[in-house]
Amino acid sequence: MSLTIPTSPATADGQYQSRPAEYTAAVEKALAMFKEHMAEESAWEDLPEKEDVKLARKATSDDPYDIPLVKGVTTVENATPSEVLATIQLPGLRKKWDSRFDEGHAISRYSPNSYEFYSVMKSPSYFIWARDIVGVQENFYHNGGDEIIVIQTSVDDEDNLPDAGSYQKSRTRATVDVSGWRITKKGSDVELTYVVKVHLNGSIPTSVVSMIATETPMCCGKVRDVHYTVGFHPYELNTSNGGTMDSKTVNITQSFDSDNDVNEWRSSYTGVQADSFQIAYDGKRMYSGGCKVEVEGEAAGDVETKVDEEKHIINVEVKEGAKGKQFEM
Repeated sequence: MSLTIPTSPATADGQYQSRPAEYTAAVEKALAMFKEHMAEESAWEDLPEKEDVKLARKATSDDPYDIPLVKGVTTVENATPSEVLATIQLPGLRKKWDSRFDEGHAISRYSPNSYEFYSVMKSPSYFIWARDIVGVQENFYHNGGDEIIVIQTSVDDEDNLPDAGSYQKSRTRATVDVSGWRITKKGSDVELTYVVKVHLNGSIPTSVVSMIATETPMCCGKVRDVHYTVGFHPYELNTSNGGTMDSKTVNITQSFDSDNDVNEWRSSYTGVQADSFQIAYDGKRMYSGGCKVEVEGEAAGDVETKVDEEKHIINVEVKEGAKGKQFEM
């Protein structure tokens, strides 16, 4: 068997797919686990603060080869939760704050805020195989977007993503119980919390286990630093009804690449009806020299864009003629 990485995570007609019931149950379980661990403050073992990141761990097993539950907390100054999420979200930016991350792909898109993913983590040592992960993600918006919780957890997908050993002998499938971000507005700043419980599976030396347990929660600080220096990729503005976009246009996929100091964000859509929506971009760092927008695809002639350079907003108008057609920006 081999991996099936689709060119589009949408269905053949460009619409969102239906999320399997077992994936929904997995997300709900992981979310409950995340909330439980966040509420049990006294159960955590505090570790020395490092680079302005508060660190903690919680042993969930007596196995010395099992990575403990870890947590990192930091503050991102002069930011909004949506901006910080847009620093975390796409693989192209994750490579800048997660040294272990190799590649990531969206497999199925279930809504603007949920999808199945496949990712590969680099080997932590020459003698240890790389790890891959198959999982599902959902973003939960609260208080009009003042708090965003991002939950990832492992799922099984033998049809598209069989066990690693069946297609590449140099990879081992890791299992994520919960990988959760809590991004909370605190005045003009954001409090960023990262909680992770992962099983690498296979044989791992205790020294490597200790290294990964130390490095993983520090991703919290790396996100903060990348946000300060690189900025955030464009993102569609959410409404105050909890993060569900007013837009009826289907967002099929997004990607971000940064080559030769050129930051390229691409997003593909399917038109559903006459529509308009807005995209925020980072005009202070990532696109300090200005933002250029080009529309391509079958529906390009029925889509108009206008950049508001003062507010750092791209206004998008989708005409009725784009219905059932795809376009990319």
